[in-house]
Amino acid sequence: MRIIQDNTFKILQPRYYSKFQCDPIKCYETCCERWKIIIDKSTYQKYIQSENATIKEIVKTGLSINETSVNDDDFAIIHLNNEMGCPFLNQNNLCEIFIHMGESSLSKTCKSYPRAVILVNDVIERGLEMSCSIAAELILLNESGIEFELVMDAVKLNDIYIVSPTIEDSRQIEIIKEIRTTVINLLQTRTVELSGRVAIVGSFLNQIVGSIDFSNIHHEEALSKIKEAKSLINLREFKTTKNDHQLQDIRQFDYLNTILSMKFKEGDSISFFSKRYIECLMQVLDAFGRIKNKELEKHYKRNFEKYLKPYLDKKSYILENFLVNYVFIYGVELFKSNDIWTSYLKICVIYGLIKFNLVGLATYHKGMNDDLALKLIQSLSKTIITDKSYLESVIKYLEREKLVELTKVTTLITD
Repeated sequence: MRIIQDNTFKILQPRYYSKFQCDPIKCYETCCERWKIIIDKSTYQKYIQSENATIKEIVKTGLSINETSVNDDDFAIIHLNNEMGCPFLNQNNLCEIFIHMGESSLSKTCKSYPRAVILVNDVIERGLEMSCSIAAELILLNESGIEFELVMDAVKLNDIYIVSPTIEDSRQIEIIKEIRTTVINLLQTRTVELSGRVAIVGSFLNQIVGSIDFSNIHHEEALSKIKEAKSLINLREFKTTKNDHQLQDIRQFDYLNTILSMKFKEGDSISFFSKRYIECLMQVLDAFGRIKNKELEKHYKRNFEKYLKPYLDKKSYILENFLVNYVFIYGVELFKSNDIWTSYLKICVIYGLIKFNLVGLATYHKGMNDDLALKLIQSLSKTIITDKSYLESVIKYLEREKLVELTKVTTLITD
């Protein structure tokens, strides 16, 4: 990452961003537990050099050098206590760093979250992570959809984590941003059912992967190919052929159930699962656990139609906002030229898992409401999206099962 002095930047952000304010009273899940917490070198040195008796006692066992550090931003690790909480939290769930050393001594991690900040060609892009319950509500319940704005603002670069894409060619970044903009526009095309929009995104990206040679990229030619791919999108076709997947999605429950089960074998320890997600998961398992295997697929589809679909028909914007926010926050890295299709597979997996869990919750509660939907999406975001090794294992599973082609992977998302 380039080192730039604090300055005023042109910033692209969703309009919701300026409305966010941390509120511990309204927060349903503290951000100070069940994370792998890294801290920067400067913060580490402040803590180990502190003369405060409370801080000195905590750092004896609460901090260590990160043996896999790649730069000063992830120089050290905070070790969680037996309750999987930050050791700097006291019995009243208040931060001892804040109390004894002041807000300015908080680590970059603590100052940043849930803000996601990216520096792209001297323009900052920023949004909010949906693993924060307050942010999730702000993002997901916006019925008119996520809108974006350009603002000018001063940013203290040394106070927060800034992600810079690992892409050196500025022309390539422009191409990736054009792809991301197209994907977001497609996801917000409400004349098509949401699952159909995700399939349309796949059709668009499939054409991009097949038509642009990213190893020998020509800027104008690439932009022309993107424009051509957009022109080939047929929204009417996706309206009328949605049911063409009915024969091939007979194993939708089986695939998604297997993918979710892999989380326990291939992903982070269950001790890092969001507590709220564990609550949701227990109810999902209860909803499906009493059904005979041969009846599960029919049971799943029947209960989707009965308990979840009526809610989604009225409030599909909730899942739309999730997908748009996900693509915006992770888009520049998400659609790296050599990995565009894998990025799309991850979108389908995460979207499929959300719907799978929502069906289970709706079955358990005999219906769905905003509180349940927000709880599931926030807690699943905290548990799934950050677990890179798990998602990589899922991609390998899709490859083994020959589910990576467009007509196959949409098995995970069709209604």
